[in-house]
Amino acid sequence: IQLMPEEQQTLTDAGITVNEDGQTVMAFTKLMSEPGEIEIVYGENRFLWAHGNDATLAHHGNNRAAFSLDLAAAGAAVAEEEVTDPTDPSVEVEEDSVNVPDAIQDPSGGQDCTVNFCENDLASGFLQKYKINVPEGQNAANCEGCSITMELIFEG
Repeated sequence: IQLMPEEQQTLTDAGITVNEDGQTVMAFTKLMSEPGEIEIVYGENRFLWAHGNDATLAHHGNNRAAFSLDLAAAGAAVAEEEVTDPTDPSVEVEEDSVNVPDAIQDPSGGQDCTVNFCENDLASGFLQKYKINVPEGQNAANCEGCSITMELIFEG
């Protein structure tokens, strides 16, 4: 493990806990876009996961894999502009206008991942929860200052 220099560290709310029922939970929040880092985009993202066999810091063996997470999954809610009278000449409407997604929905459950945590089973006994944090006045698809909060929960 090579630690990142402290002045470059931008993870917040980072921690590892072991619950009373034996679950190991690693949680953190990361900016989705920052200089010198691979950007987490509104769209397809590749992540890596790994876990050991207990709560000690050790090599993960074969307990690892890559997975894709599409933050622009089909069915995401869209914010549509209200146009009360499209014939009004003072209203400019672009013919190629695109609705900008305002929320990200969990592809499996259809819930808004900007409001609630969405879930992704990574492996037997290993669950990922994630929530996109969108600052007020921004939208999920074109966001300055958006971050993602992740919880990785290992039953073991």
